Amino acid sequence: MGENAKRITDGAIVKIGTCESMYYLRFEDRKNVRAIPGNVNPGSDEDAGQLRFRVPFPDEDAVKIGEYAEYARGARLYRERPNPTGFGGGVDDYSDPELAEQPGIIQLTHPSGLLVNVPCYHGEKLPTVPKESGVGFHWNGKSHALELGMIRGIVVDGALVALPVVRCRHCGGMWRSSWDKLWDYIPADLRAACEQYRAGAESIAAK
Repeated sequence: MGENAKRITDGAIVKIGTCESMYYLRFEDRKNVRAIPGNVNPGSDEDAGQLRFRVPFPDEDAVKIGEYAEYARGARLYRERPNPTGFGGGVDDYSDPELAEQPGIIQLTHPSGLLVNVPCYHGEKLPTVPKESGVGFHWNGKSHALELGMIRGIVVDGALVALPVVRCRHCGGMWRSSWDKLWDYIPADLRAACEQYRAGAESIAAK
């Protein structure tokens, strides 16, 4: 179900999300919209503690609430891998083997019209079938699976904090995480924007 709100700056009614996912609203902008009847109220800490918000990409700082072009934009979670020889390194994508215990579903299609549902293990492993079936699974240019997908509001000890949400970009599965767990994998251009969330969560944890 679509969620709408009134943008305080100009009074325009804009779409801010769908169900609990505020695809078009950042966590820090939740007070910059006014709730309208029959829709969620992100300005309320109680409501915001049940919602997911848009990742604060710096290149979108000038975009108005409700007008983001890519509704479910995510950020690849990775860290640089230095090369001791000094001739360049590589990257390590974020991995969480425990997520393989919560598989999703992806659909594979073929021009013949064949449609196959297979389990998605979020890049941690391949599906398996009995060898006698004649069906096999292999990586063919494996791409990253996990990304920073959204920011989750949650009330902890009476205070609203913002935590990262890991999303599988293949099947859409999402899991709440912690900033400490992900920080080394947050892209450098996003860290400044996410620091406010991290600091808020740490201040509550320290109490």
